[in-house]
Amino acid sequence: MKTKITLLLLLALALLQPATAQVKREQRGVWMSAFVGDWPSTPITTANQKVLKATCQKMLDTLAANNMNTVYYHVRAMSDAMYNSAYEPWSSYVSGTRGVAPAFDPLAWIVQEGHKRGIEIYAWVNPYRYAPKSTKWGESPLDYINTHPDWLMTTDYETCLNPGIDSVRQRVVDVCRDIITKYDVDGLVFDDYFYNQDGSPMDLDSAQYNAYKRGGGTMSQADWRRENVNKMVHDVNAMIKQVKPWVRFGIGPAGVVCTSPEVAAKYGVDPSPGRDWQYDQIYSDPMAWITRGTVDFMSPQVYWNTAGNYDEVTTWWGRIGKKFNRHVYISQTCSSVGKTGWDFDEMCKQVDVARQAGCQGMIYFKYTTWRYNNHTIDGKVWGLREYLKKHSFTTPSLSPAVTWQKTPQSYGAVTGSKIDGDTLSWDSIPNVRYVVYAIPDSVADSQFSCQPQYLLGITYSPRYVVKQAYRSGYRYAVTVLDRWEHEYAPVLAGATASQAPKPQLTAPADGATVTLLSHLKWQGNGSIYKLNIYSNPGLDTLVAQVETSAASYPLARLAALQQGKTYYWQVTASGLNLTESTSDVHRFTIAPLSITSPASGATAVDLTPAIAWTAAGDSTVYTLIVSDNADLKAPVVAISTTHTSYTVPAFKLAGGTTYYAQVTAREGADSVASSIMSFTTRDVALTAPLLVTPAADSLTLYSNSRIAVEPQAGAQSLRIEMSTSTSFPPRSSYKATIAGSFESIPLGQINGVGKPADGKRYYVRARYAYLTAATGTTVQYTPYSLVRTFTYRDCRQGDVNSDGVVNVSDVTTLINMILGTTATDATVADLNADGTINVSDVTTLINFILSGSDDDKILKNN
Repeated sequence: MKTKITLLLLLALALLQPATAQVKREQRGVWMSAFVGDWPSTPITTANQKVLKATCQKMLDTLAANNMNTVYYHVRAMSDAMYNSAYEPWSSYVSGTRGVAPAFDPLAWIVQEGHKRGIEIYAWVNPYRYAPKSTKWGESPLDYINTHPDWLMTTDYETCLNPGIDSVRQRVVDVCRDIITKYDVDGLVFDDYFYNQDGSPMDLDSAQYNAYKRGGGTMSQADWRRENVNKMVHDVNAMIKQVKPWVRFGIGPAGVVCTSPEVAAKYGVDPSPGRDWQYDQIYSDPMAWITRGTVDFMSPQVYWNTAGNYDEVTTWWGRIGKKFNRHVYISQTCSSVGKTGWDFDEMCKQVDVARQAGCQGMIYFKYTTWRYNNHTIDGKVWGLREYLKKHSFTTPSLSPAVTWQKTPQSYGAVTGSKIDGDTLSWDSIPNVRYVVYAIPDSVADSQFSCQPQYLLGITYSPRYVVKQAYRSGYRYAVTVLDRWEHEYAPVLAGATASQAPKPQLTAPADGATVTLLSHLKWQGNGSIYKLNIYSNPGLDTLVAQVETSAASYPLARLAALQQGKTYYWQVTASGLNLTESTSDVHRFTIAPLSITSPASGATAVDLTPAIAWTAAGDSTVYTLIVSDNADLKAPVVAISTTHTSYTVPAFKLAGGTTYYAQVTAREGADSVASSIMSFTTRDVALTAPLLVTPAADSLTLYSNSRIAVEPQAGAQSLRIEMSTSTSFPPRSSYKATIAGSFESIPLGQINGVGKPADGKRYYVRARYAYLTAATGTTVQYTPYSLVRTFTYRDCRQGDVNSDGVVNVSDVTTLINMILGTTATDATVADLNADGTINVSDVTTLINFILSGSDDDKILKNN
């Protein structure tokens, strides 16, 4: 619970910061499907084809007008085709009858019209779903009930293709190849349909599993099923990278994955918050895809609001995307908008959370609920799309660039750029797109670096009609945007580009060893720089790519970099009318931040160890956490220091206990953490505790008194028991296990069982718990202390020295507390309850003494 509250507070603080609505790189899209009534909303016929084509154009116009840039268009819902398939029948959702062609090809149309408006089209595929419970199809000779009935697995809920059959996996690959070969789609995306949604009894594919076992397979049937899905994902990705490597491949799984600590540990991540139903129900393991690099993006369906666990789940996904260098576009429902907790501001808040988490976009399900959600705010009717544009998506954006795949070629600048009336045009380049900017005449050339506020739009053709609002007072620049979303040098209309001077890498020195808090630095005359980092000297494997207008970049912001590894980097420089030039290649090795003493795994470590770690920088603040939990929760040490070592004070650590430690180094907004190490403390030989309070029998203790023992180093915890009986019966005795302290809470704060009563006589005893290396986690106990007695009295208000009366001696004690010559007990010294102990408490005490009779000075603490 503490972790959840901390996370929510951090997110709340983040959301108080001004939202950056002008985001240049962000995928903003919708899921669109005839299956759910988006488009076409009715079967395509000769009679209605013109209307349906015009409807699609208007829908795309609406998306473009509201700064959206992507459509996930449903092309295969039920092993059918909303396109001209070589393998499967036309879908009844677009034609009215399964197997019968519609009057026009909807995928061809939406790709053509989307690209005219600069909108990317992703083909949305259900890989295995065949039919709902009530339908078995069969109308078409191509239906699998006719051609491959052995491929089908049927439950009371639905029929799916069997992922355990090799030919089924190959069919999915062939279907996807057919789509990307015939159509100029920009991406291909699966949603969360794998094994049967309501669960698949193990006998459905027992024949295939038993054959696997006979062949020497050792996986459980559940793991084997997940691996069947993983193989299909791998094969589709490999096919795409071979056929059209610029087509991005991703999956939109259920929002919560990897909640099992065992599964999370396998992938080296923290468990996700929420409940993961997909791992054991549809055998979907998204972490396998993202860790193996067999997808380019994930679009998890986080269909909750920020009053639920949207914040936590989205933040977790953001960390996963950064750790494994893949994009995360959060899929979010619009169907709940208008319900309690789902106003338009909530939808904007979700965008802010996703951005703060480091996710790269939002995909709304579905188009019609995104388009037709309206709400009256301050007397004005707003559409959700309009509200998001005004508050979150204020400028157009480009989709995020692929930064883990080296492209086969780079591009210079457009040539032949000119303006004729309201139309820009330039020479065509095969298989690229172009970005158009309108630069206000008030902005100097040197101030322009392709910022989002100047972005007009994207076009797939070498011409662009300038909107009326930008036809005077502006000049225009055009860049090449390749199919991997990499942007090249801007050129003004009518200008000819020259090459930018070659940038010079200045820091670190070539071959140097650095920490993750270091900056890469260079010199150049460009206004746009691309920093490329590779994992090999041949520059074949791109690890990270960043576009910046600054001449330096902090390594800590490149989440894909790993401590202890060597990398190779270069910088390209470009600018307005300046084509790219590329620096030499330099090498650097990242020195890991690590705890050096005690050694990880060390045993018999002293109870006051000096914990030391490597330095990370010159102006670094280090945070050291030590806990007896591997997840570092409930730390026993949590300190910040500018030094590279810290000696743990006495009585902090228990003997015979394994502790886990991590240090985090921070400079400004950048931080890096060491790996978590562990050490085990030495054994201790504890004896029965000696009671300090009460120090003898038959004393009087007041409500501000505490039961205390003489400290012994290495105790895991202290057990204090207090009762009116020498047998200390469980149902009536106060019993408390105290860690990290050698005294109880004030007696007057004890509630519940064993709460002391004024004037009664009590018995008290204590014992220590401890661990040893030989007994492991089995707790050992010392004998109990000698039993002592005391009489309990409610504390008199102002009785600072606990002598039972309130008089001038209490004033003297309080003054000594303030001066530091007497130990301070806030429970008795903060008399005015303002949270501090100072001279105002002295004034309160004096006034109290002068105020009335002694009977008025008794404060009951119950």
